[in-house]
Amino acid sequence: MKTNMILNYSSLTKFFHWFIATLVVLMLSGSFFLEDVPEQFAGTAYMIHKSLGLTVLTLMVLRLLWILHAGRPSLPNTVPKWQRLLSRTVQYSLYLFLILMPLSGWIMSMAANRVPSFFGLFNVPFPGIAPNEDFSKVMVDVHETIAWILIFLLILHVSGAIKHHFIDKDDVLRQMLPRRKKNKS
Repeated sequence: MKTNMILNYSSLTKFFHWFIATLVVLMLSGSFFLEDVPEQFAGTAYMIHKSLGLTVLTLMVLRLLWILHAGRPSLPNTVPKWQRLLSRTVQYSLYLFLILMPLSGWIMSMAANRVPSFFGLFNVPFPGIAPNEDFSKVMVDVHETIAWILIFLLILHVSGAIKHHFIDKDDVLRQMLPRRKKNKS
């Protein structure tokens, strides 16, 4: 992975970051209310949830491939080693759990004999996962546990970005923000 000599995140890296972040926050927030959706809308709500989960999975794989190709800037030299380690641990954990979350939901759906339909366009079976009620129940717990882990990691990630911006007053957060075009006046 390239990390040296890169001063800013690419536009595509920023797109992946903010689009995935938006989807994940919406999905985590909305998932607490999925069971409360009126019965006539429940099928559509779950279909959208599963479709967005598959979208996040696809985008995360693409994001990881892009990061391996394009690299990313290093943290400022003023950041202590322990904070660098914590930062990378949180970041890599986010990547891991943002892949495991939709995978666990996909496997859970297959085990529950509910093949996900991608926005109603086509079904997305998971090879090798047969209907199994007990396994489906285990995967419900796994999926929920991962959700709580993600919430914790997101709080750490956002807290770190805020710390860099307001306390350290460095460019770590600004590097991930979209660039503003300068007025030609």
